Amino acid sequence: MKDMKRYKIILIAVVGAWALTGCDDEKMEWGKPDGHGDVNISDIPLNIAEQIANYNFIKNYAAEYMPGVTIGLGLDAALYLGDSDYKQVADDNFRLFTMGNEMKHSSVVGGNGAFNFTTIDRFFDAVPADAPIYGHNFIWHSQQRASYLNGLIAPETLPAPGGANLLDKSGLESGDFSGGWGRYNNASGISVAEGEGMETGANAIRFDTSGGSGDEWATQLHSPDVIATEGHQYEISFYIRAEADGGEIRISFSGMSNGYPWVNGAKFAYPTTGWTRVVYNTTTIGSDFTATAAQITFNFDMGQTADMIYYVDINTLQVIDLDAEPAVVNLIANGGFEDGDLTGWNAANPGAGITVVDTEKTEGGYAAQLIAGATSANEWDVQLQTDALALTAGSDYTLSFQIKSDVAGRGRISFPGFDNEWPWMDWTGSGASGYFETSSGWMQVSVDLSNVTYKPESSSVKISFDLGKLPGVTYYIDDVMLVEKAPATRASITRAGPIIIEKSDEEKTAIITGAMEAWIKGMLEHCKDRVKMWDVLNEPVSDDLKLRGVDFVPGTVGDQEFYWGQYMGKEYGVKAFRFARQYSNQGDLLFINDYGLETSPGKLAKLIEYMNYIDEQNGSPIVDGIGTQMHVALSITREQIDAMFRTMAATGKLVRVTELDVRVETTNPTAAQLEQQAKVYRMIVESFKENIPVAQQSGITLWTLTDNAREHEYWLSDDAPNLFDANYGRKYAYKGFCDGIAGRDIGLDFTGDDWKDAYPAEGD
Repeated sequence: MKDMKRYKIILIAVVGAWALTGCDDEKMEWGKPDGHGDVNISDIPLNIAEQIANYNFIKNYAAEYMPGVTIGLGLDAALYLGDSDYKQVADDNFRLFTMGNEMKHSSVVGGNGAFNFTTIDRFFDAVPADAPIYGHNFIWHSQQRASYLNGLIAPETLPAPGGANLLDKSGLESGDFSGGWGRYNNASGISVAEGEGMETGANAIRFDTSGGSGDEWATQLHSPDVIATEGHQYEISFYIRAEADGGEIRISFSGMSNGYPWVNGAKFAYPTTGWTRVVYNTTTIGSDFTATAAQITFNFDMGQTADMIYYVDINTLQVIDLDAEPAVVNLIANGGFEDGDLTGWNAANPGAGITVVDTEKTEGGYAAQLIAGATSANEWDVQLQTDALALTAGSDYTLSFQIKSDVAGRGRISFPGFDNEWPWMDWTGSGASGYFETSSGWMQVSVDLSNVTYKPESSSVKISFDLGKLPGVTYYIDDVMLVEKAPATRASITRAGPIIIEKSDEEKTAIITGAMEAWIKGMLEHCKDRVKMWDVLNEPVSDDLKLRGVDFVPGTVGDQEFYWGQYMGKEYGVKAFRFARQYSNQGDLLFINDYGLETSPGKLAKLIEYMNYIDEQNGSPIVDGIGTQMHVALSITREQIDAMFRTMAATGKLVRVTELDVRVETTNPTAAQLEQQAKVYRMIVESFKENIPVAQQSGITLWTLTDNAREHEYWLSDDAPNLFDANYGRKYAYKGFCDGIAGRDIGLDFTGDDWKDAYPAEGD
């Protein structure tokens, strides 16, 4: 009883709302009633504080009065792991534990998609082996690693080719195949298809092989002559897709050392329904691929497979002389950081570190890494600048670079020394006052600097990457180029620029579905030895009775918000439960969970409707239970609670209270507020027992342990909603909750003898 007595002493020290008159003093005041003998201490009722001090632990009452029902606690894992008193009180009173945040997507999944189970594993090791752990949660719209998920479906940026495109595509761009393009052997099956290219609105060459003979040349497009230098290596490349899998194509050449690709190397390409890049050069075909004449041509030989439709993206079709002198001169020395250091650069404001790394790069060996400090808040808190550059006033330049970040980031470029030094003229054209957003995928940023003008006192300029706006973000920069614009030449007029490839809705659905499966599978494979109950779907219904992500997506979405239904539709809940069932233990319990159900019958009805839909689409019941969070106020009524529990019970599902607390709307409640809080706790437990059949009673979890401010930094910060006060003292609410479990006033069992036995006089 030593630990029990410790709680009693704490309570007596902190409770000021109730009279704490000692038992012996009460005996003296009672006196000797007429016709009776002396009053015995056993006849004296204890006051409320003394009663509460004699109460047993919560889990012991639950074992006696609600066997088979787990009474749990939602807690802060850091406090449980780092504060022995906190852990002791939690272990003494509760049989099940829910981590408040540590099992959520944003806590486990990093910006690169890797899982981090460090805190989870420490918690599993610390929790008593016989105490179950409740998994909270798989799919939610908040606390998601949104930067990673959005990066998966972000448009792909293909940088401009490394050399000038020598191919004249004017006849393709006009759609009339002029300028030397020749259609042979099924000419009517070759056309330009508007809007079928990789970029939105871009065009593609369409090849329809219907009725083809089965010969490669049965559908053939011949290219114009390309002026070449004998002995130089060349590269021919393009992106292609098909409307169905299984087709064969061939590219044949003239004027090249390898005129017929069926002799050596990469003879055929096999397009799929997704865009695929095809590249012909010495490396890819496995033999010499050099020009043997002053001009080269090539043919698309598409007729091998009959009744196929292929698309070749026009923008990415190119012929490059790999041995040509560079067509452009990069005015930034070490722009690709291939020196392996910051030669040519200056870490003007280093933040938490500016270095050159070889772990993240677009091509080659190195990229610059910039890390914003934990308190970084201004763009200039992290700055990487070029050395001074002497540019020609009045000339036009193009600046381009590749950039990515480990999480969603934000940056800008400024130009110290120029009159137009600052980026708020919106040089990106994004409407964002010169800022650009970054994610975990490489993106290319390009900007034209027209008619550059120096400040009067300047004769040079620096290009400054300002990346300190958001704290803690790590950025990577590569392929920084500054080139002077030159008059157009035949060699550069049709040069392909950066290509932005938007993923189709179908591709996004497939990618996000895969990410959901990987997340749920990864968590279950790691945790299912300790976790047997899971919140699979959390808060799917909004307060205005809409399915989040399905019926609506907010116009403004937070950094950690991600709406799975936006990409998977109404099926996202079905998929979540299927993945959870597929990878969990046989017999694990899977819940759907939401808040506000006690005060919004319409929301509860919508949640049940969606739950039934998930079961129906699965073909058999797959949802085991329905959870109600129950963050309630003192004004909640028994009628509201009864109605909610009866409705939930009617589903036949297990019913669980998942996050119970009772607000008093102040951190300094009055005696009346504390008493009413206790009544609400008791009322909820009694209603649960009376309205939910025993076979459907899964349990009740209380949300956070104490009223201490450290537990309420982000949740009910101006309240005192729990069973324990800030110093682990049992509140009136503790008694109310235990009385609810027992179904009676346990305090009436205690007398002065209990108090005397618990606190013997000195020397006894």
